[in-house]
Amino acid sequence: MKKVYKNIFGEVISKAKAEKLDDYHLYYYEKDSEILKEIEFLAEDEIYNINYFMSHDEDEEQIINYLKEKSDLFDIEKRESAGDFIIATNKIYSLTVDEKPLISKTVFYHDDPENFICSQILDTETLEPIPERTTKCWYTSDENGEKYAAIEFSYQEDGKLELAIDKTPNPDNDLEWEHYEYSTFKDLQSKIPTDISYYKTARLLPETVDQEQ
Repeated sequence: MKKVYKNIFGEVISKAKAEKLDDYHLYYYEKDSEILKEIEFLAEDEIYNINYFMSHDEDEEQIINYLKEKSDLFDIEKRESAGDFIIATNKIYSLTVDEKPLISKTVFYHDDPENFICSQILDTETLEPIPERTTKCWYTSDENGEKYAAIEFSYQEDGKLELAIDKTPNPDNDLEWEHYEYSTFKDLQSKIPTDISYYKTARLLPETVDQEQ
């Protein structure tokens, strides 16, 4: 593993400088590659949180036992492809609270792996998504060409749209934002040149992708 020390702003620093800071992050990369495997978050040289990026050929139980030795708080992320999308499954363990993890699924476009379009929390017992804890975002660019979450969507218990908040009239002034519900979704769609029916319900992926799987 290759180790890289960074300050809390993500800037690369030396080990000597890191150890003089109150807080720093330690990144582990696979040898001879830029594939990130693990991030340790440290305060006063004690690990208080770990993000671990699990590959498909790793044994999850072994990873959990390995991380338990280092911290009570850690997040294991596993990514998979589905058509044009990436699905990241995160299991967040807080061992001082519960042995069971908080599980979430987050969807990104392959060509935009930084901006999520859907985030779901799963029920820890049934492992089914909780619609009212699902969030979706639709993106566009502002007048400076910066991409931002222009419309944010939340959902009811039955999975139907509860509220869509459209920031496009003026992203910086919430008094000008427009609000839509399931019954008025067609009015929102009429403003958008592309099909946004995916955002009408809390389903994880567009129907066409589910059918391809």
